[in-house]
Amino acid sequence: MKKLLVILLAMSTLWVGGADGSQARAGGHVEVVRSFDRTNGELPEGIIIDKVGNIFVTMGIPFFVGGGFGAVWQISPDGTETAVLVEYPDGPAPAGIAVDAPGNVYFALVNPFTPPEALGGIYRFADDGSTERLPGTEAMFLPNGLALDKHGNLFVGESLNGAIWRVPTDGSADAEIWLQDEFTEGCPNDFGANGVAIWKSNLYVANTSKGVLARIPILKDGSPGTPELVAGTLECGVDELFGMDGIALDVHGNIYALLVLQNKLVRIDPTDGTVTTLLTEDDGLWNPASLAFGTGKGDRQSIFIANFAVLPPEPANSLGAAVLKFDVGVPGLPLP
Repeated sequence: MKKLLVILLAMSTLWVGGADGSQARAGGHVEVVRSFDRTNGELPEGIIIDKVGNIFVTMGIPFFVGGGFGAVWQISPDGTETAVLVEYPDGPAPAGIAVDAPGNVYFALVNPFTPPEALGGIYRFADDGSTERLPGTEAMFLPNGLALDKHGNLFVGESLNGAIWRVPTDGSADAEIWLQDEFTEGCPNDFGANGVAIWKSNLYVANTSKGVLARIPILKDGSPGTPELVAGTLECGVDELFGMDGIALDVHGNIYALLVLQNKLVRIDPTDGTVTTLLTEDDGLWNPASLAFGTGKGDRQSIFIANFAVLPPEPANSLGAAVLKFDVGVPGLPLP
């Protein structure tokens, strides 16, 4: 199996702007909520939905295809209205994003090849619309997936260092590495910990290059317990779940995962690791990176997908750079 980072960096020389996403084709049972203009660098990577149905999307041209432009947008539940919350005209592009029940929004700003005093880290929008970086997160190399627990701790999958960080959002302590081991580290020179999600007293983490879904108990003192393998294998070179990126949970604890390089949405049974494919590139997926369950009336059983559309070639049935919606028939977990 080729190393993911090598693939991304090699393909960066091939990336060019494609057609305006508004021209996307119909996707059958997959609904296009909002299309984006890929020619202007509108490439959606992270997605989250607040308790009233507003959609928050991180977007931009990521570092591995040259960078330049990044932003966080707020989109109305019906996809018709947009507010630009923050914009980085020259980059970097944000990655993961999270929101809590009171409506506080957090996002990961990826700036991997710059010194700690630069822009990288985890940011929160302040009441006046400005952004503030959470203490200690400037030391992160490539923060990616985000998940909040009910105590106000933010867990971050840091992909290139292959670690999970814990960040107290109340500022009571600096961010620190919570776990770094074979379950979070990637294959040599490759992406490790990425998407994260919390189920009761457990943290799930997707390891991108190993194609592993792991479950890590959160002990009473907040420290990590012994990681458990849920699906995949720690051996590099096994491809069933290769490229696992964003994950989300339904109310029964099933894990929904996007395989960003395989153009797939899969469901994983946490009891036995069984993998069921729900969507493929034939349904319009093109580098699907992140997903979130809907929260509004009629949307709780639907998954919203950020169709990243960043790496060529474009699949024949691609729905382009877009927010997609797909009904999985089961409600998602409520916001912490």
